[in-house]
Amino acid sequence: MLITHKSQGFQKNILFNLLKELGFSDIESFQSKYGLAVDGVFGMKSYEKLYNLLLNPEKIPFEGFYFKQVFPKKQIIWHHSAGWDNARGMFDWWRTDKLFHVATAIGISDNGKVSQGFDEQYWAASIGCKNNVFSANGVPFIYRNGIISNNQMLDEQAVAVEICNWGSLSKQGDKFFSWSGAEVARERVIELDYKGYKFFEIYTDSEIKSLKYWSLLNGMRFEIPLNYSYNDMFTVSKNALSGKSGLYTHNSYRFDKNDVAPQPKLMDMATKLQEYM
Repeated sequence: MLITHKSQGFQKNILFNLLKELGFSDIESFQSKYGLAVDGVFGMKSYEKLYNLLLNPEKIPFEGFYFKQVFPKKQIIWHHSAGWDNARGMFDWWRTDKLFHVATAIGISDNGKVSQGFDEQYWAASIGCKNNVFSANGVPFIYRNGIISNNQMLDEQAVAVEICNWGSLSKQGDKFFSWSGAEVARERVIELDYKGYKFFEIYTDSEIKSLKYWSLLNGMRFEIPLNYSYNDMFTVSKNALSGKSGLYTHNSYRFDKNDVAPQPKLMDMATKLQEYM
C-alpha cells in the first residue's frame, strides 16, 4: 500500500480525512512527528503507526491458530461473538476449542479495547456457509481439485472482526438472559425486531468507535470500499456470496446468524464511513 499526494481514489480520501482528525495537514507532517522517513509516501511503516495511534491494539499470542497465507482481500466482515464479553477470553477459547483455525483477526471488547490475534493480511475461517446457500442464491460453485471451495475462498479473501457482545437475548420476567444463561443488565438491552428476536445487548459507543476506525484502516489498506447497504449487510446477499468487494456482516452469508444486529448507532456509523471515502 503506497499513497502519495498525487494518488487518486477513496484510499487517499480516507487517509487524509484520518490525518485531519489527528491534526495533520499532510503525510510529511505526520511522518515528521513520529520519526518516520519524511518522503510523502504513506507505506506500511506509516500505516502501522497510524493503526497503533487509532487502535492501540493488544497483541494476543495466537501463532499456529490461523492460516499464515496471504490472499488479495476483498471483503470486510463484522461479527459479534454471542458468547464473550472480552476479547482476550475469546482468543483463549479459540486456542482450545479443537476447531481448526476458526477465528477472526480482531476482537473488540466493551470498553473499545482492540485485541489482535494476527495481522489482517492472513486469514482464518469465520463464515461457515454450507454449499446450498450458494446454489439457493444463484452463485455458481467454484471447484478446487474437485471440491466445492466457495466458502473457503470467501474466508481467504475476508478481513474479519468480532465485537464482544452477547447478541440476542430472552426475557424472563423483568430480567434478560443470553443463550448461555448469562444475565444482561436492563440498561445494556436494546429492543429490536430482527430475525425473530426482540432483545439484543447494546453495542457500546466505545466498541462502535473502535470498529469504525478499524474498518476505515482496513478499507484503506486493502482498497475495500465501505459503502453501506442495509440489504447487503442485514440479509443474505448475493453480492457477498459472490465475493464482490465491500462491507458485510455475518448476516450477509447466513440466514441463521444475527451478527451483527441492525442497531441504530451501528447503522449510523456504517453510513458515515462513506463520508471518509
